[in-house]
Amino acid sequence: MSAESRPRRYFALHYKLLRFLGLGWFHHPDEGDTRNFPGWYLYYSIITQLVWVVGFVGLETIDPFIGEKDLDRFMFSLSFVITHDLTLIKLCIFYFRNDQIQDIVHTLEIKLYDFYQNNRKNRATVRITKIMTSSFLFFGWITIGNTNVYGTIQDLRWKAEIAELNDTALKPPRTLPQPIWIPWKYQTDKAYISTFVLETIGLLWTGHIVMTIDTFIGSVILHMSSQFVILREALITAYDRTISKLYNSSQDNIQEGIVPTDDSTTYDDSTQNAIEAVVITRYSAKEIELALEETLRNCFVQHQVLIRCVEKFAGTYSYGFMTQLLSSMAAICVVMVQVSQDASSFKSIRLVTSLAFFMAMIIQLAIQCFTGNELTLQASRVADAVMMSKWERMPPRLRRQLALTMVRAQRPLRLSAAGFAYMNNDCFLAIMKAAYSYYAVLSQKQKQNI
Repeated sequence: MSAESRPRRYFALHYKLLRFLGLGWFHHPDEGDTRNFPGWYLYYSIITQLVWVVGFVGLETIDPFIGEKDLDRFMFSLSFVITHDLTLIKLCIFYFRNDQIQDIVHTLEIKLYDFYQNNRKNRATVRITKIMTSSFLFFGWITIGNTNVYGTIQDLRWKAEIAELNDTALKPPRTLPQPIWIPWKYQTDKAYISTFVLETIGLLWTGHIVMTIDTFIGSVILHMSSQFVILREALITAYDRTISKLYNSSQDNIQEGIVPTDDSTTYDDSTQNAIEAVVITRYSAKEIELALEETLRNCFVQHQVLIRCVEKFAGTYSYGFMTQLLSSMAAICVVMVQVSQDASSFKSIRLVTSLAFFMAMIIQLAIQCFTGNELTLQASRVADAVMMSKWERMPPRLRRQLALTMVRAQRPLRLSAAGFAYMNNDCFLAIMKAAYSYYAVLSQKQKQNI
């Protein structure tokens, strides 16, 4: 076990955001608090979801289909509609399965510390999840920020155009940064500013729901795959750790002229063989076998706890993965059309927004596909760790138990999108190919209409 201090609160930022966004009263596992939506927080959650999800997303959804819209505005609006509408399924999962999600996190942060752990590896995983979260938030903020900048410039242009018109001329309508249907008139400055602020808050709120959920799910998957890496390390070092433990329990270490060791220290083969020779002379074969059995039993139990954790997570978020695939395929296709239009018409500000949104959609899909692929890969490598565990030095009875672990590890452990597809690299490529195919059809259709 690593000598570094134990990391705590793997998902601190996510939990704060989830709680603030009204998606559940998430508690850190070390708090020992299992309340779900306590007291007035339940009403806070209901109000925020009605205002910003049902209300704001509802107005977004209506906009593309109200009145006549040019293709440029329709595509830009539709990309947000697809993303936000399908995210409602993810939101419901977090809202109604808060207990299951918290139990999964409790297993990763608390229960697994009853077994072999590598604190250095856990800290590295926490750092990776922070980088992943910040990169997704970066492109999300660029998208929302550029949308507002573009809307502000368009409004300034509108004012300059209005200033040049006479009193009898027909004034063009005043538009908002994000295409959204507003059921009241907002042409005056006072009404426009308040509507602008309302839209900005709505975009930030719904955007952070999407970004927080997706990065949190990716972080959970990464921590589960990291735990399989640690389990592999536990199996590979099981024999040497047991021998070191027996050696340390002896009272005559110094007399043998061998440097004392601890359970996690790794030495070269000659030193380890010398320690093993000392242990063999001081303990009977039965005592060594019992000590090895205890060490391996912890590894076997750790493996079963991890498998149950992954299976529970897969069942809890299965429809969330399906939602991700559907929304990514549609949104990426629509944004590709938007990017091609902005690039051809040299709309630099809108192009930056479209490209940032396109990158955010790619990262959103990649986070879950790549981490899901990593989880399956690391879980399957447990079988390789068994082969490297110095099983040839163990009694036949323990070898049979290792063989059973190997057989179980060879059975793929996968995350599926409601049984329709597995979340892996192949799925990511398939979605990208499908999105490009739909984009090619839409672009060809557009050229024919022109």
